[in-house]
Amino acid sequence: MWSELPSTGLPSTGLSSSDAVARADTLLCADRQFGDSAAVGERNYARFRLGLTMLARRDDTCAQALRTTAAEPEERLRPLLFDPVLRHCFEDDILRLENGTLERSAFGRYLVEYRGERPVTDPSSVGPCEGLTQPRRRAWPGLGNAWLLTELKPRDPVDEMLGERLMELYRDALGDGPAQVPVNPTSADRATLREGAELLASLMPAAGASVLGHITMVGFTRRQTQEGPLQSMSGGDPLPSSVLMAPERCTNPWLAAESLLHEGSHLKLFDALRTGSVVRNATERVPIPWRIGSWTAIRVFVALHFYVHLLVFQAAAAAADEAVRKRFGPPPAAEVIDEPSPGTPAALRGSHRTSAERARYLAERVLALPEEALTENGHRFARWLLTVLHLVDGDAPTPQDRAETAARPPSATVSLTGVLQRVTPVDACALPSLGQLVVGDAASARMHWLNSRSWTVYSLCDGRDLDSLRTAYADAAGLSAGSAEVDRHVSDSVRQLVAAGLITRRG
Repeated sequence: MWSELPSTGLPSTGLSSSDAVARADTLLCADRQFGDSAAVGERNYARFRLGLTMLARRDDTCAQALRTTAAEPEERLRPLLFDPVLRHCFEDDILRLENGTLERSAFGRYLVEYRGERPVTDPSSVGPCEGLTQPRRRAWPGLGNAWLLTELKPRDPVDEMLGERLMELYRDALGDGPAQVPVNPTSADRATLREGAELLASLMPAAGASVLGHITMVGFTRRQTQEGPLQSMSGGDPLPSSVLMAPERCTNPWLAAESLLHEGSHLKLFDALRTGSVVRNATERVPIPWRIGSWTAIRVFVALHFYVHLLVFQAAAAAADEAVRKRFGPPPAAEVIDEPSPGTPAALRGSHRTSAERARYLAERVLALPEEALTENGHRFARWLLTVLHLVDGDAPTPQDRAETAARPPSATVSLTGVLQRVTPVDACALPSLGQLVVGDAASARMHWLNSRSWTVYSLCDGRDLDSLRTAYADAAGLSAGSAEVDRHVSDSVRQLVAAGLITRRG
């Protein structure tokens, strides 16, 4: 459906349109947990290294290869971590490890069978699946290492296995129905896709480049769904780090740019959520007026995250200078948005037919969620998104619109006797620049993310009793011994560490 682009109400921010867009673009990459791609990447590399080390404890057949790979520098890890097949292997390994069903690591099997004498990667940073493609083509040279899915040309039986697995994941991502083979992109498709990426980076220099960096593979395909022809989709769990799109999305740079922003923002959030959950209650449901049924709270966050990016893009398009318009053509005067599902309140009332309307509704529902439904990261995520949204939509709700609830009650003081001791064995990876430590304990095979406070408390649990722990923490944190702040920090951290199984009490 075509609808007129909404008025954003930018003047209410007190900034000019171009200044508001620039500020929003910057803020989309400012949050260290969800927006800063470098920080998101640093956490994912740490998770990757720790995961390989934990897998090595359980699979002796490839333990050495796993440990050697875990020690590789980032530039040699990236082609593995962001390869669609290898990333899927890793995530599946970690899930089976946590569920106690891992017998042999699929990722480790790849390392042993595929690498052999081959280097992890070559100087051009070509990953395993990209190495199968002929001709080999980069999607947007100069803006990142994303590559195009062209014809696969395996060199040996191991390559054949890798290529077959890639096609299995491709079909799984598309879902039930007749399998559609990938469409080999034409020179016109490739040129417009590249222009779309360059347009996105021009309009949103920070966020545009950021989301492009989370895309590894771009494939073209055609698919008929219940809601009509497939436009574009991000792979997520079935096909990690990948975007699939219809060739028709490359009829002009503006459509291509919007598709890349849409799917790239999903992939970026996918990476961010791997290292920090936002909801405590996974069953919390939210009614959606333009869809039959309701969504989980996490799906609401995912949708709002995209709509905020899209509204910044639309505002940037409206404020685009003559140089951008001359190079890429004028921006569309209207947006294409999917119809509300038949029979829904939105379909009956004719409402929620623009991105702005849907973003406002989702923002209101986020604000209405119970405090306890979200983690600390979830509250941070909501404040960040709504702050950006209000910059480009003066009618959108703000974080301050939430009913003024009393501050969370102080944590109950932990009452423990005996001494507190870290469990062993554990594997850990420190991220000092982010003030985080990720710990994996052998007993549960789960990863736990500790902030600077819980990291400090954890490091001090070496057989001290609780009183000695409070004194040592106060000294380490530069706080007054015996203060309520010290008691709160230690109580919260000990409670979390006990619940995670990272410390035990003796005596």
